Amino acid sequence: MPNALDAADLAYRWAGRTDPTAPTLVLLHGLGDSGDCWPDAVRRWSPRYRVVGVDLLGHGRSPRFTADQLASPDPMEEMYAAALDIVRRVAAGPVILVGHSMGGGIATALAARHPDLVRAAVLEEPAWRDPALRVQSREVVAERIADCRRFAEDPDEALADGRRENPTWPDTELEPWARAKTEVDEAFLELGVASFTTPWEQLVRGIRVPTLVIVGARSTLLGAGTRARADALANPQVRIETLDAGHCVRRDVPETYHALVDPWLAEHGAVVTPA
Repeated sequence: MPNALDAADLAYRWAGRTDPTAPTLVLLHGLGDSGDCWPDAVRRWSPRYRVVGVDLLGHGRSPRFTADQLASPDPMEEMYAAALDIVRRVAAGPVILVGHSMGGGIATALAARHPDLVRAAVLEEPAWRDPALRVQSREVVAERIADCRRFAEDPDEALADGRRENPTWPDTELEPWARAKTEVDEAFLELGVASFTTPWEQLVRGIRVPTLVIVGARSTLLGAGTRARADALANPQVRIETLDAGHCVRRDVPETYHALVDPWLAEHGAVVTPA
């Protein structure tokens, strides 16, 4: 994404239309990714939208967590507060949020708490984990950190493995994805968290803007039980769709993802016809 800009806190970059009246998409990435990790989606959305890719706290070119932030009751609230500031900074009016995984959890909270700032939201495999299960095992955390270090130590081989393991991913997605693994705050990864202490059901119940939730049928993050609980909330603003994909839905099945998401964005984003 061109035209990288650094705010006083988080790093972010613009792409797409420069007309301030065009709808603004704010992209919030998952754990271990960055604001650069949306190249295929940005290519598709740039003709119609102002697109802002954000490096969440502890990721990409954004600041690392401070010791006080890491020791806070919920470090995810620190990440959320910084993202909220960026949304306020870039918005000429209410924005459309597009979030993946951890970023989908942040977007969930923004949509629930600030309908004045959010026009609509797309949540791809959002990190809706029960508070009692939010801290992952030491084995999972150690494996994640070792994986990130491997990308730094042997980037060519790590990238080649990524290409072999994800054959349907657009090729443009792979290099930014690999680079982002070398730019993540290990102290934050050590915590083993990527979701809020606030119950996800409380946040989903509070959503007051049109929200499209995309679940990967081959992912374990949002299993049948979680999906059933989300359905039982019966929030009329929340539409949940399941696609035949893993956790990275937009990368696994990009054409299927965009066939669903792009018309939905057009419906809820008041798209301006390109000049």
